Amino acid sequence: MIGYLSVLNLERKHIGGMLIVNEYGIPVEFKYSEPITPTKLQEIIYGNSLEYYLHTEIIAKGLIQKIENKPELILVQDPTLLFDKNIVMITILPQMVQEKKENNEAIVNLNTKSIRLTFQEGTKCDDSIVQKIIDYASKLDIIEPFDRIERALEYVCESQER
Repeated sequence: MIGYLSVLNLERKHIGGMLIVNEYGIPVEFKYSEPITPTKLQEIIYGNSLEYYLHTEIIAKGLIQKIENKPELILVQDPTLLFDKNIVMITILPQMVQEKKENNEAIVNLNTKSIRLTFQEGTKCDDSIVQKIIDYASKLDIIEPFDRIERALEYVCESQER
């Protein structure tokens, strides 16, 4: 199983979702946070650190604690969510580039795309995790579940406004 973690700011509402899928992209579990709208006082007191605090400390870490089906790894698209060695940021590069591994990054080529995998700061690329991502990507669109999470979180925010 592979996890997808997204935390978004949708019109001042901060909300996160965690989707666990099997190797074919079929959902095994989905958890989301309730939307958080910070008060004006919180915005003043936290300043520029408010979004990091809400997204990482409150929402993302809370979601990971709540999941019942622990995935082999968790993919994110936001570098502020790289707070654990089993979390990997995945980025589709705009063009094909040569594969390489250095420090906490790896670039791998899948079909007609190059993807950058970034591990937590201060850690080396984990070859077994890179291989797991390549294996998953051979069976499913490795980025597509992020779209599902975003649409689900937008739906949650909209349905609470009614």
